[in-house]
Amino acid sequence: MSGVVLDETNLSSEIFDGEVVAVNFATGKYYGMRGSAQLIWEMLREPVDPAMIETALRTGYPDLDDDDVASVQRFIDLLVEEGILQPASPIASPKLPDISGRASFMRPELEIHTDLQELIALDPIHDVDPGGGWPLRRELGDS
Repeated sequence: MSGVVLDETNLSSEIFDGEVVAVNFATGKYYGMRGSAQLIWEMLREPVDPAMIETALRTGYPDLDDDDVASVQRFIDLLVEEGILQPASPIASPKLPDISGRASFMRPELEIHTDLQELIALDPIHDVDPGGGWPLRRELGDS
C-alpha cells in the first residue's frame, strides 16, 4: 500500500476522552474508535505510509508484537474499505505524535454504526427537487 490520508471531503470527526467519533455524510455511517485509534487517526491527518505508523508505534511501544502490528494494519484496511482514507502522493515527512510515556498499547477498535444512515445522508438544503418535494431522499449504496 502506498501513502494514505484521511479523506475529509464528507467526513467530520472529533476526539472525546481518547475516543474518535467520525461521521461520513456521504454514506450516513458514523464510527466510534477506541484503543490506539486516536493515535493512529492523528497520524493519518497528513499523508503517511502505513509503514511509518508501524515504525512510530514500535518506537513508542518496544514490546509491540506481531499481532498488535497486524491489528493496526487491519484497522487501516477497514478505514480504506469504509472510504475514510484515500491514496496520498507524494508522502510528506509526517509529524508523528510523541507516543513516549503513554499507557501500554491497546489495539485499535472500529465500531461502524448504520442506524441513523438515512437521516444523516439527508441533505435538506441541497437535495431539493421541485417536482419531488423537499427533501429528496437519496438511495444509499453499500459504501
